[in-house]
Amino acid sequence: MIQAHRQGYVFQSDWTGRGERGLRDFLIIPAIFFGAVSPGLFIVSALGGYVAGLWVAIALSMVGYGLTHMLYLGRMERFWRAVINLRTSWISRGFLFNALFTGFGVLYAASASGLIGLSGPANGALMFAAVLSACAFAAYPGFMLMKVKAIAFWRSQMEPIIFFLQAILGGLALTVLLMAVWPQAGVNAIALLKMNYLLLIAIFALLMSTLVVKAIHGGSEEASVVSLTQGEFSPVFLGAGIGMGLVAPMFVLAAALLLPLDIGTYGFIYYFTMVLELIGIYVAKQSILRAGTYSPIK
Repeated sequence: MIQAHRQGYVFQSDWTGRGERGLRDFLIIPAIFFGAVSPGLFIVSALGGYVAGLWVAIALSMVGYGLTHMLYLGRMERFWRAVINLRTSWISRGFLFNALFTGFGVLYAASASGLIGLSGPANGALMFAAVLSACAFAAYPGFMLMKVKAIAFWRSQMEPIIFFLQAILGGLALTVLLMAVWPQAGVNAIALLKMNYLLLIAIFALLMSTLVVKAIHGGSEEASVVSLTQGEFSPVFLGAGIGMGLVAPMFVLAAALLLPLDIGTYGFIYYFTMVLELIGIYVAKQSILRAGTYSPIK
């Protein structure tokens, strides 16, 4: 970390929650977090037939992502400018994906709840449109970061994939937690936990391999990796983002599923593990944003 500063690398501060606008600057990380787990929850709920999850996903998107994102904007009265540059701006595309997800999501949730009657083909087409827009919404922050030319650490084709997989992981975790409050016949919680376990392994492997590749590239990319693994951000990133959010849940779920532990009796173990995963997703996103570095001007 010290060596990185000596070489002239500057850590970006725009999306860290440490800007000059007080509380509003802290809202970007919650917006990014809820912008991931809400479409993830919707996708899992739609494919699994979990009606309560559909409505919770839409609510989290509107409040957790929409409201916090609006409050974060520097000039809220000019937010409309963010939606008119679809050809060149991933931020504009993100607003479009969110609008499509919200619109199709509400219609499909209403159809799944029996509030509106649709034929089988029409309902299937609506579900496809809602899930597709949710997938685009979940992945778009990765594409947005990948296109930031000034910060090489974020320029990776793995970013959209990791963001999308984190969204599904968060969606699975939220579904298991919601099932404790609003159970629904036909939704297999153990199957969700097995999928969750496989995703943990995939995300851990992708994240670690991406960090290794970035470190090998050297320069500002290496400085970012050093900050996450040895420097100022390492206790939070390695401790909460990796250890608590990925490694611990992998071991707990492996043991619980192999024994196996009945979720009705040992639900507290599974629920606690899901909470750890959600905290890990939040911390990992925050750490990766904070670790973005600008190369020195030559």
